[in-house]
This record gives sequence, C-alpha cells and structure tokens, in this order.
Amino acid sequence: MAPGDPKKALEALASEHGLPILRFLQGRDWTLASGVAEGLGVHTSTASKYLAIFHDAGFLERRPHPAKRPTFAFRLRSPLIRLEFDLGERVESPDAADLAKAFAGSLLDAAHKVGGARLASNLAGTLFEGPDWRRALDRRFRFAPDARTAMHILLQDARKACGDVLGPAAAGRLVRIALEDASEGRQDVVEALGLQEDVA
Repeated sequence: MAPGDPKKALEALASEHGLPILRFLQGRDWTLASGVAEGLGVHTSTASKYLAIFHDAGFLERRPHPAKRPTFAFRLRSPLIRLEFDLGERVESPDAADLAKAFAGSLLDAAHKVGGARLASNLAGTLFEGPDWRRALDRRFRFAPDARTAMHILLQDARKACGDVLGPAAAGRLVRIALEDASEGRQDVVEALGLQEDVA
C-alpha cells in the first residue's frame, strides 16, 4: 500500500460507502466527486472524503479538473487493489548498515580469494559503482525506505553480480558464506531482517 494512513484506508474500505465508490470508478475515466455522489446517491462531501482517503492510500490517481479549480478528478490506478502490511520487527538502519558492510567486506574478501584483486574490484564496481563501497552502502541505507528492503536488494544484487561472473551455483555459495560470516554476533539483526533462510 502506498504512503498514507492505513487505518483511515481500512476504515474507509470497511464502511458502507468505501467499496461501492471504488466499484463505481471501475472502468470509468476521470470522475469528479459530484459524479460519484450523483451516481451513488450520496452527498458530495462524503464522496470527496472517500476519494481523498483512497488517493492517499494509492488506490486512485488524481488530477485537477481543467474547468473547475480547485476541484479534482479521480480514477482507479488498477481494478486490482492489494493491501500489504509489513508486520516484521523494525530494524534500525545503522544496525542493518553494519550487517551490510560486514557482508560486503566478507563478499569482496571471498571474491579476492577466488579470483584475485581483479574479480574483487570488478564486483565492487558492479555492486557499488566504484571502489568506495562503504560510502556507497551508507548512502544506500540512508536513502532506503526501510532497512529490510535495502538489505534484500543488496543480497539480490550481489547474487546477480556474482552470478554473471561465476555462475549461479558458485554465486549462491559465495553470497551465503559471506552472509554467514557477517551474521556472526548479529543474529538479532538477521532475524529482524528476515534473513534466516539466507544464512541457513
């Protein structure tokens, strides 16, 4: 679900007007709140309130109506609406960034042992766009929406980058070994990030 107040979106969906408003918009082009109100027999302010909540939740697109300002027109982004909640434990970015740095260091060391300085350098360049991988990781975690996503993307990128050079089987082993090494003493962070299967 896109940013917004998930409680408001759920309450709106559960109300008597929520789903009817979304269903009314299905298959229609840009629609004003007054059109929704007229079509469903509700007050315009009711339609406006629900449209704003659904827009904030990411279910609807919104644009200013060209003839009536500051009125907005709405339409469904997609006829399929998915709700997604991350119920996992929140991990502080510095903890995840420390794990990521330990993982990257271990991965680059392992790559150096397997293929020498050239392989390690190429891998650092592919994964971090240059040799200063610590600074690149700091930026990645500082600007990531959440630490869990940033870590999962790092592992995915590492598997792909190693796989391109070593093949998928060797890459999988290399990434797993580097993550196991980095996880030592950080089991709580590994569990909070949902990486237990990656380490096993």
